[in-house]
Formats: sequence, C-alpha cells, structure tokens
Amino acid sequence: MKILISWYAKNNDFDKEGNVNIQGPTMQFHQYFYNGYDKHLIMSSRSEIDRDPLMDKLVREINIRYKERVMEKHLLNIADVIGFQEIKTKVETLLLKLKDAEIDIFFSPGTSVMQLSWFVCHQTLGLKTRLLQTREGRFSKKSEPDLMELKVEHSSVPMSAILSEQKQLKADADPDYLISDSIQPVYEKARLIAQTDKVFCLIRGESGTGKEHLAQYLHQQSSRSSKSFVVVNCSALSDTLLESRLFGYVKGAYTDAKEDKKGILEEANGGTVFLDEIGDISPYMQQSLLRVLQNGEILAVGATKSRKVDVRIIAATHKNLEQLCEAGNFRWDLYYRLSVVELTLPTLQERGVKEKQALIDFFMGKIRRQLKKSKRLKISKEALMLLLEYPFRGNIRELENVITSLYVFCDEDVQVSNLPQKLLQKSSKLSASFQWDEVEKDLIVRALDFYQGNQAKTCKAIGYGSINTLKKKMRAYGVDG
Repeated sequence: MKILISWYAKNNDFDKEGNVNIQGPTMQFHQYFYNGYDKHLIMSSRSEIDRDPLMDKLVREINIRYKERVMEKHLLNIADVIGFQEIKTKVETLLLKLKDAEIDIFFSPGTSVMQLSWFVCHQTLGLKTRLLQTREGRFSKKSEPDLMELKVEHSSVPMSAILSEQKQLKADADPDYLISDSIQPVYEKARLIAQTDKVFCLIRGESGTGKEHLAQYLHQQSSRSSKSFVVVNCSALSDTLLESRLFGYVKGAYTDAKEDKKGILEEANGGTVFLDEIGDISPYMQQSLLRVLQNGEILAVGATKSRKVDVRIIAATHKNLEQLCEAGNFRWDLYYRLSVVELTLPTLQERGVKEKQALIDFFMGKIRRQLKKSKRLKISKEALMLLLEYPFRGNIRELENVITSLYVFCDEDVQVSNLPQKLLQKSSKLSASFQWDEVEKDLIVRALDFYQGNQAKTCKAIGYGSINTLKKKMRAYGVDG
C-alpha cells in the first residue's frame, strides 16, 4: 500500500474569505502529483469533539474534483501547535500504525515544528518514508509546480531524545519527592512509556509506595502534560457514583439530574486519568471501562448515543489481578488492555536500610519547610535505630506521617520516648542491648521471619552488599536459614 500523509495549511490552502484555494499546496499536489497512491491521510491539530470545518471543506472539494480518491481525516487534538514533544509523539504513533506501507510525507504544509517532527520520525523510526515538498509554479522554469524529494541520510542516533533532554532535566528536579536508586529505573521506564501516547500502563505496588506520583510523572513527561491530570480512587466510590463521575449523565437520568453533566473522562479530554485501585471495580464497571479502552467512546448515564474522548488511562492496583481473573472477579480482556506495559514499585522494606535512612533525611528537610519550623530536628541514635528497624507496612506514606508527627510534638531533639506508640510497642519485643552484634543478630532473625526465610529479600532489606555477607553473618551468629 502506498500512502500520502500531510497536514493542511490554513493560510495557504484557503483564501482570505475561507474558501478552498485551488492554487494552495494540497490542491496543487492532487492536481499534478497524486499518482499511484491508495489514500491520502490528512491531519488537523483539532480534536474529534471540536471537529474541523476547514478540513472538512478541503476534503469535500478534493472529493468533488477527484471522486475516485480516498481521503482519510485524522484529528490529533494538538494543544500546542509549536510544541515539539506533543506533535512528534502523536505523529509517531500514527506512522507506526502504517509501518507496513510505503509512506510519502508531504512536508510543505504545517508549522515549522510539525515539519521538524516529520524529519525526526523519518530519521529515527526506520519506516519506508520519503519527504516530499513542492515549489509553486511561479518559481519554476516550466511555470508549473515542481515536486522535490528531501534526501537525508538515515541515522541511528535518537535525535528525539536529544531534543527532549531539557524537559527531562527539569522534571527530575522535584524538590518534594526523592527518586532514590532503587526506583530510578522505574522512573526511566515511565519516561520511555510516556513518549508512546497510545500505550496503556498498569502500575503495581502496595499502598503508600508512590503509585500516584509515578503516574503524574508519566503524565508530565508525555505530550499531554499541558492538559489535565485527574485522579480517581475507584475503591472509594460505589458503582453508581463511579459511573456518573467517569462518564457523566444527561438530564433526567437521576431524580436530581436537572441538567447534563460531563464526566471526568470528557472533562479531561486530551489529558490523563489515573484510576487508582482498579482491582476494586465491579464486573459492570469493568465492561463500561473496556468500551473506553477499545473504542475511545463513553456513554453518559441515561444517554443513547456514545461520544468520543481522547484520554490516556493509567491504572494502578495493589492486588494480584491475575488471581482475580482466575477467580472470575476480573475480566481477562480488561486486564490485557490495561497491562500493555507494567511498572512495579517496591515496598519501603524491600528498598533496604540505606534508602530508608535517605528517606528519613529527605522528609526531615521537606516537612521542616512545609511546617515552617526554624530548626531541623535531631534524632538520637536509639530512636533512629527503631525507625530503621520498623517495617512500615504503610510504606513511604506511613514514614512521612511519622516524621510529621515528630515535628508536631518535638522542639529540637527526638528521643525514643517521642516516637509514636506503635513503634515503641514493636521495640518492646526487641533486644534491649546496645551491643552491635546482638542488635545485628536480632535484625537478621526478624528480617528472615518477615520474608519467610527468603535470604535474597532479607539481604536487600538489611542492606548487605551480597548474599554471601548475609550467609557469613548467619553462620557467625548461629542463625538457621
């Protein structure tokens, strides 16, 4: 299949009165050079909801003059017509769908950034593409338009990564969140996922591990960053409330529905919706959500006609969705739609002692600034040891809450007696000794018990450099594996 693809040129394809310009680049291409193409994909920066009357008018004129030609309209919902990352991502997504075709890119129409996006995609995607441009007849020796191919050498250098580097550096400099060594690879994967707009992502992790922050980072790195990021906690809403919140409703759908109301998915059009605790939604809502993922359509409560939406959905769960599917409580087809790519965040305990220490230091500074405290608290060695040994089953969120409580109740120094009662109750079971050998042995025993004898997880949690170190310590202390 041979395809022509292009934007249309508002200023050149139309005259001052808004009529189709027969001498414009698109009409000229069809008059002189449109030979052997199976179809022409013509693109607009507007959205499916807003439509594009000018593009409709241009396509209608082509269909009148050249009845046999196939025209296919694509509204890409571009928020910023000079925003490189957004345009490049959406153009790239469209081109990759046509990977088996011969693609001629009509380079002339569009903004300079649109043309740059064509060039980068042509250079880096490895598709069968050509860049074509035309010269007006008044500048040609034969008084007719000329068709020229832009010849460039293909390169394996990821030019798009170079162009987006400044944005990446800015995004990583988040003073309110610590991206430590263990989760840096997860955030790097999220950045790569963000560059491919149509891929759905499932984030796994226990409660309090930072799933919402990771989803927001993915949104900020995507072409949708200038649009809304909306969080929906699925477990906190009943079916009726969740359905009306997501899809909206029409007047008369409920007793109190006195006017039409847009849902979150429509209000966030062009942006990202984060569905937290997706494993808690009912079979009925699973079916409704599947329609959105498959067709990009929503049906408001009480409505008879569906509407198109353009949103990226990121889902998250702390549950084992595969087990839910096997038990018949979650749809396999929805699971496969949501989990095209997956990201997994470790628990705080799995991140080890060194990272827990780093997070304590980070929250000590962050919360001092938030609460406008003049002095940073000093934690005694005994209190710090209890903080490092406590399992924090609520993960990062629980640790942050504990540090906040210390700033509320302490002026300068934090002693064991200042720690929350739950930490002291846990510590009553620990060795009262301050001899390091006894403390270390007790730590190994409790970590092995916590991880049900898994030495690899125990080693990582304690922070030993290798599992051989753990085994050596276990032999020295007479601890059974």
